[in-house]
Amino acid sequence: MAKKKMFRSLYPRPVEAGERPINYCGIRCSLEVLGGKWKLLIVPLLIEGPKRYGVLKRAIPEVSEKMLISSLQELEYHHLVSRTVLDTVPPHVEYALTDYGRQMLPLLDALYRWGEQHIAQHSDRLFWEPKR
Repeated sequence: MAKKKMFRSLYPRPVEAGERPINYCGIRCSLEVLGGKWKLLIVPLLIEGPKRYGVLKRAIPEVSEKMLISSLQELEYHHLVSRTVLDTVPPHVEYALTDYGRQMLPLLDALYRWGEQHIAQHSDRLFWEPKR
């Protein structure tokens, strides 16, 4: 069996196994698990059902293959996304939200609504480029 890739914590100090670091709160944990440029764009694509890698890549063309794979691996590591190898020729891989991953949906909905409101109120700050 292949060794599972370990992801480095954002928390800078070593702690004993099973011990909670000082100042490691829910916000820090959420940022560690969901942070980065791509994870919060990947998860909504999986709401409707499992997707193959190529479908995800086409839906987010700006993401490099390396970053998409890494983001999917991290989401899988945290049990938010499952990876299934399909018995086809050639074999294909599908990614899907786990039941645990679906618990994020209200959070994503709130982020989406806030973002839409911010766009409506401050599009001049988002899409304006200063003169050089």
